Amino acid sequence: MKNTGSIALDGAMLSALKTIVERSAGRKLTWLVGGSTGLMLQGVPLAAAPRDLDVYIDREQAAAMHEALKPYAVDEQEESQTPLYRSILSHYDIGGVKVELVGAFEVRALDSEYKVEAGYLSALGAARLTQPGLDNVRLMPLIHELIFNVMRARADRYEAIAGLCRRLGPAVHKEMLDRLAARNRFSPALTGILERLLGDSQTIDPGF
Repeated sequence: MKNTGSIALDGAMLSALKTIVERSAGRKLTWLVGGSTGLMLQGVPLAAAPRDLDVYIDREQAAAMHEALKPYAVDEQEESQTPLYRSILSHYDIGGVKVELVGAFEVRALDSEYKVEAGYLSALGAARLTQPGLDNVRLMPLIHELIFNVMRARADRYEAIAGLCRRLGPAVHKEMLDRLAARNRFSPALTGILERLLGDSQTIDPGF
């Protein structure tokens, strides 16, 4: 996946990202920026500018990242479970920017289960930023964001993400989808929706 160039983030957000990079340096941690900030940095059109940072990491590295960011912590790590999500959550305030660290993230919906593996996604096709001081920042692959937003029924997000995937060329995203489907439990309904969204048509009924 190509690196991502300079897309405007406000000064506080840039500073927060640099702080995360600096605090986690030398710990051999693999983390990715997702959510609205990750989408914006990859060129997905959003209705509003991002106001926070969502950072994803695997279970075995979550405690080490929390320790790295502890001077900015507003709570302790805890296991969180809802009907839709399961994760290890903790929150931080870095220069006024709200940061959520999400470890061992899992989503269950549409008769499907998706376990988010930050290390695997990083190797599979995570874009990197190219701005000075941020060149180690990886972004959640667009196919992850498409799967996640379809599973949580966020049409405003998944339609914009799918549109960008089609413009970039759907083949690479379909290949990533196949790999993730093989590692998770995706129902025929979910797979069908995702494949239709990655198709060539500009107007697609996702089939809900």
